[in-house]
Amino acid sequence: IPNTVVSDNGPQYSSQEFQRFSQLWEFDHKTSSPGYPQSNGKAESAVKTAKRLLHKAKASGRDPYLALLDHRNTPSQGLESSPAQRLLNRRTRSLLPAKNSLLQPQVVQVEQALFTNQRRQCAYYNRSARDLDALRSGDTVRVQPFEPHTEWKLGKVKRPVDSRSYEVEMDSGAVLRRNRRHLRRARVVPQMEVVDIETVNTPGTHADTVISQQSPHTQGDTCNGDGAKTTRCGRVVRQPQRYKDFTT
Repeated sequence: IPNTVVSDNGPQYSSQEFQRFSQLWEFDHKTSSPGYPQSNGKAESAVKTAKRLLHKAKASGRDPYLALLDHRNTPSQGLESSPAQRLLNRRTRSLLPAKNSLLQPQVVQVEQALFTNQRRQCAYYNRSARDLDALRSGDTVRVQPFEPHTEWKLGKVKRPVDSRSYEVEMDSGAVLRRNRRHLRRARVVPQMEVVDIETVNTPGTHADTVISQQSPHTQGDTCNGDGAKTTRCGRVVRQPQRYKDFTT
């Protein structure tokens, strides 16, 4: 029995029956943030690999179980052992010819290789990654919707659920769980109270009449004493040669 089981938020894992099962078998059940499958990337990658094998076996008309068997006997990238060797400490027999000595049980040491592989992946990922500021209960945030080209909605952080995962209470009353990547701090401008002021109209005046006066100095081009046109900043405007004979 594992100490911790990490899964997504599918109905088979979020049901009351699975919660009772985890309590009966005494293991901790953790779920990834909705809309953020990267937090459970190992399981998502395994599902992607299995689907790709089944699609290729169906397209070629081959037995899908033989495709899965060959995959389990293939050494993983960065390791010198196959999934079958890490689980059973031996290779499994397949249609590929193999010596009987290769099918004998043999303990494979993979702990150090797995640790080295994880450290290398972590170093490459952290080159361009950075930790976002932690949020506190009561912070006003904007929540990114799952639908593209949709407006981010306002909400308040209710409580932190897990590392970089929060429960957010929306203005509609719904409580959502989102990863820190889907949340942005929001600055809400306080609304000003609008006071209606009655306008008193006197005879000969109108409240909705606006008198606009145009100053002669607001034009873009002006003429100085010698007849040359200048702009507001004083630059002389020179007329193109081809317009010399044009009169207005």
